[in-house]
Amino acid sequence: MADYFWDFDGTLYDTYRGMVKAFVEACAACKCESVDPLQVYRAMRRTSLHQTFNVFLKTADAKMTKMIIAKYESLEHIERADALPFDGAVEVCRWVIEQGGRNFLVTHRDRSACDLLERDQLADYFAGYVTSEDKFPRKPDPTSLNFLCGQYHVDREDAFMVGDRTLDIEAAHRAGMRGILFDPDDTIRTAIVPDKRIKSLREIVKAD
Repeated sequence: MADYFWDFDGTLYDTYRGMVKAFVEACAACKCESVDPLQVYRAMRRTSLHQTFNVFLKTADAKMTKMIIAKYESLEHIERADALPFDGAVEVCRWVIEQGGRNFLVTHRDRSACDLLERDQLADYFAGYVTSEDKFPRKPDPTSLNFLCGQYHVDREDAFMVGDRTLDIEAAHRAGMRGILFDPDDTIRTAIVPDKRIKSLREIVKAD
């Protein structure tokens, strides 16, 4: 049975609405020009949080940028408590275990991702994880995937990386495994071709 490597934000957990809300409110609180929530969401999905800040704060000076980022982090910490797993996430993780496979978490978020898995009784479904606190290079660099593959003796030919962004798919391919793009609202436009593109996590089970 295949092993599955999971991104967290926007893949296992629906955190974007809280992240976007925190971003918009942080800009408003710091008297920055108003931003369109939809454009913020698309930027986060198509690039990264860091690049989203760069795009929307390109006219802000260093002091203002620092203030907005600090405000965002404070607000996002509050919003994070309301984040829930995507529909089908628990079912698919359980299915992987039942079929003899393993789940791994590979996220740019800190240990708070593991705390949410614990809260929702999902942690036992995961054999291992990498968070930002492990200090690996960020995806699409495959170092974090390579580390887990080596530590847990993963057969890369029978492994998948599931993520909602192009960088997840690129990381998967660079690590020698297949990539599944979770794109529920057709936001992603990319020249990097995923091995499978899904709108619902339950499609992973159906495809088996």
